[in-house]
Amino acid sequence: MLGSARLLMIYGLLLGGAVIFSLPFVWMVGTSFKVDREMFGETITLLPMRPVPAEVSPYLDDRFFDDPNHPLYERVQETIRNAIARQDIEVPDNVAGRDQLVDILTPGIYRRLIQTMPRDRWDLPDEGLAAEIHTRVTTEMVDETLQRVMRRLSFGTIRVRSFDLQEANINEGAPHSEIWHIDGPAFWVDGDETSDLAYDFREAEEGRIHLSATLELPFDAERLYRTMLFFRPDDSWHSMRFAIEKNGRRFEGMRPTFLGDFQWGAVTLREFGPDDQSTRIRTWLPYRQVSEGPQYESRPQHVRIDVTIREANQRDAWWAKMQGNYRDALDHIPFWRYTATSAFLVIMNIVGNIFSCSLVAYAFARLQWPGRNLSFGVMLATLMIPPQVTMIPHFLIIRTLGWYNTLYPLWVISFFGNAFNVFLLRQFMKGIPRDLEDAAKIDGCNFLQVYWYVIMPLIKPTLACISIFTFMTVWNDFMGPLIYLSDQRLFPLSLGLYAFNVQAGGNLGMMMAGSLMMTLPVILIFFFAQKYFIQGVTLTGMKG
Repeated sequence: MLGSARLLMIYGLLLGGAVIFSLPFVWMVGTSFKVDREMFGETITLLPMRPVPAEVSPYLDDRFFDDPNHPLYERVQETIRNAIARQDIEVPDNVAGRDQLVDILTPGIYRRLIQTMPRDRWDLPDEGLAAEIHTRVTTEMVDETLQRVMRRLSFGTIRVRSFDLQEANINEGAPHSEIWHIDGPAFWVDGDETSDLAYDFREAEEGRIHLSATLELPFDAERLYRTMLFFRPDDSWHSMRFAIEKNGRRFEGMRPTFLGDFQWGAVTLREFGPDDQSTRIRTWLPYRQVSEGPQYESRPQHVRIDVTIREANQRDAWWAKMQGNYRDALDHIPFWRYTATSAFLVIMNIVGNIFSCSLVAYAFARLQWPGRNLSFGVMLATLMIPPQVTMIPHFLIIRTLGWYNTLYPLWVISFFGNAFNVFLLRQFMKGIPRDLEDAAKIDGCNFLQVYWYVIMPLIKPTLACISIFTFMTVWNDFMGPLIYLSDQRLFPLSLGLYAFNVQAGGNLGMMMAGSLMMTLPVILIFFFAQKYFIQGVTLTGMKG
């Protein structure tokens, strides 16, 4: 019984430790799926919020204000509801009923009162507190709170730019209802400078709404460099696909844009070109030609823009949210170029370490030569030299060789051995019976053949262990590339993520997405190679 309790306690501690140490990784995975407003809210959560596709827009977001779980809120809730109901707030009938509007706004008004009303006013008796709340809850406060929960798909200016840097606002001063033709259950609600697109997917047979506009440019359509469409999403997670027709050709966007936010932004449309394959931050949506013919817009100074909004179900919304930060991260950095560079450095360092360290360890463990033990001691002494001491001399040597801003200093050095790896292999080789070596020599093998045909097959667990160590060291190496590289095209993934952090302006969602993509190979290596790692460590130095 005592043994079972002890075993249960040990497994409980191991399980608890595993859960605790896995929390940062779980937080990183969850954050990589979040949008900005989830990371800078009032509460911190591990998992992202569930995206809710909207069938009708505009609509009220009933999840924006959480219901406060506080006794004070329960005391004043009904008073705030009455104060809101007394205000003259205009809301379209298709958005929400009066009772639903009051329910959604009550937590938001409570938070405003907490922020603006002095603390001593909350200690008033019920009648005095109610009078204070009715005084402070004004039409302006309710309207401002309403705008925070109102979700609408709004469109603004269409701005074009030519290769000659000529810019123009195409629809300035004109209502959108006169510019855009709608095919589907939707209509424009024109404002002073922007217009809202009110839609109802419950009446859409094909689950899509199609917008099209023919624009007259102040320059030739062939000189069109980019088109910027300013809009405000309605957090519905529907997809928007763009197409452009000019000079008798049709171009389509290479990927959709998702309505997963409610802040004003812009989508920039540009024809696919050399910049899409460079290290530049891709803040535009590239489009490619798909067909041509007389049916497409061909007038010299005219283009046609097509926007297709497709309804998203719950699965589509989750997929759009899960890939959002990863797609943005891949747009901001040439991720696959950085990954290829890191993979090249890993492979070369593993090959160099296995080749050089195994040869040196074989000489120390199996061959007899003068000064062997002294040389081995000197080699081990180098482990006690801090790398910061040799950093500057090492850099001067690299610069003298002409290797600065190349990948050579990051992998050539591995072909000259590593003291720790040599020590690890030597200890393992000393445990190999001499009989095997003597038998090989009787068969006519020289010392190199013994090394290749006898020793190398027997030290595979240690070689696997060294390969894992080398992989993790090179894959996560930041200081080496930072010192020797200045050309961003040569950056490995570790330094590329640092540059990405600077360029992305501290966007946590994209940073966690990029970090997770960099961390996954390390995790996979650990799970698939942990057997060899354990064998390489535990068998080192064993006899027999």
